[in-house]
Amino acid sequence: MADFKKFKEKHETVIQFIKFSLISMLAGLTETISFLIMSYLLPARLPTKFDFFVFHYDTTGMFVAFFVSAILAEIVSFTINRKATFNANNSVVKSAVMYFSMVLVVICLKTWIAGALQPVMRGVTDIKLLIDWVPKLVSMLVAVAIIFPMNKFVIMKHTDEPEKEKAEEK
Repeated sequence: MADFKKFKEKHETVIQFIKFSLISMLAGLTETISFLIMSYLLPARLPTKFDFFVFHYDTTGMFVAFFVSAILAEIVSFTINRKATFNANNSVVKSAVMYFSMVLVVICLKTWIAGALQPVMRGVTDIKLLIDWVPKLVSMLVAVAIIFPMNKFVIMKHTDEPEKEKAEEK
């Protein structure tokens, strides 16, 4: 047990990335299930083509499915990762504002990537499942590559002194 404790202390980032990955799988499951439901229900109900700024989708329903499913996943991710992975003790409000600012950028990036990759996938295959899901999975991987380091080093900090104690000293 002592060896594991030493390993854990020496390789804190590795352990955090493993926890982050497992929690990301839960968030990814949330994203996948909500995307699955919305992507098959909404396009028929919201058939209008969606073109706004850098977002180009065949239907408004697919845009909504990509965007809302990503938001739901990030809510799950923030809520669980804050304590379970990073043991953050900085201000919840401050980290939530930073997190959701970052996530807004990441979600827009993910939504843009997915919209940009769908026509590419259509040029490669006519299998709807691949046209919808390959862009979604690529966009999810891009998000992990951005969110983990931002959480660890900027947003979800654990300090020896909690923010509350620092504020009381001033």
